[in-house]
Amino acid sequence: MVNEHPIHCVAAGDIFRELQPEQRAEVDQSISYSPYPAGKVFHSPNEYGEQLFLLQSGRVRIYKLSPEGRALTLAVLEPVTIFGEMTLVGQWMHDSFAEAMSECVIGTINHDALYKIFAAYPQVAICFMELMGQRLRDMENKLADIAFKSVPQRLATVFLNLAGVPNGQTNAAEPPSVMRYTHQQLAEMIGSYRETVTKTIGEYREAGLIRVEGDAVFLTDLEKLQRLANRQ
Repeated sequence: MVNEHPIHCVAAGDIFRELQPEQRAEVDQSISYSPYPAGKVFHSPNEYGEQLFLLQSGRVRIYKLSPEGRALTLAVLEPVTIFGEMTLVGQWMHDSFAEAMSECVIGTINHDALYKIFAAYPQVAICFMELMGQRLRDMENKLADIAFKSVPQRLATVFLNLAGVPNGQTNAAEPPSVMRYTHQQLAEMIGSYRETVTKTIGEYREAGLIRVEGDAVFLTDLEKLQRLANRQ
């Protein structure tokens, strides 16, 4: 099975958020939305890209594969956000895989239409640049985690990121939760092995850091998890 590195869950990336309702309605005329099943691959490295993808619902993961088949997860995307943006800043070639993790609704808009929107509404171009900058910062943080953090630290970071817990938050009224991934999926997210993640999850549960119920993992001790992730 492939190994992956720590992920960050990227949300709130709607580049059209600054538009007025009538402007958004005009933009939506250029976007075509369709439902897709889990496992759908939207683009692959070195594939020519003529459109930008807009995630309306569901989850999409962005990852790369080494020649040996090892995977590096760059991000898990949540709605509303975009992906496939690298074709706008390079030679119109994708540099990664994009795969649906669940059933999702995806919109597409071609490059020519998007450039016209940028020209007509500079605030959209600014939002696009802000999102690109955030993803660059996320990648820098990811590389630091890979270099300096242990498996328990990386797993704590993943849980906190997936739960969308702000830095320093320790007094939530209810414990935040994340979707329950398999131990293998978690191992692939942090560049480890299933057995190591299973052991770490057991240690977390014994220490009262998490509680697993049904399809969710509740982060029951944010302060300790944040200390473990070196956030405090």
